[in-house]
Amino acid sequence: MGLEDLETLERVFGSSNALAPVTRYASTYRRHLFIEMHFKQWNEDKYLNLATMLSNNYRQALDIIKNDGRAVEEAKLSLQVTDDDMEAWKVEQEEYFLTLGDESESKVHAIAYVELLQKLRQLE
Repeated sequence: MGLEDLETLERVFGSSNALAPVTRYASTYRRHLFIEMHFKQWNEDKYLNLATMLSNNYRQALDIIKNDGRAVEEAKLSLQVTDDDMEAWKVEQEEYFLTLGDESESKVHAIAYVELLQKLRQLE
């Protein structure tokens, strides 16, 4: 999700709310036109500020590394976790995400079977 979580989406939806009074009584064509124009302008504004945003995010990341690095080291000591453990967990996580969408055929059939049983129970 990133450092800002869903703040960007909140800003996008908040700005698009300004379209409501303009498009309320507009035809379907004009409503789509205004919405498209709004988001094109939003994109242009964001691309103009991209360098500033990247610079600010880089500074924020450096600050987090500097200030929160001590907390991570203290947590590693108290939990008796080594850098090798963390590297192994990283590899395990990468393998997990690489195979996340790969489901065996038997699992797919089992899930479909359970879903059909649930539908049958609802119909009965």
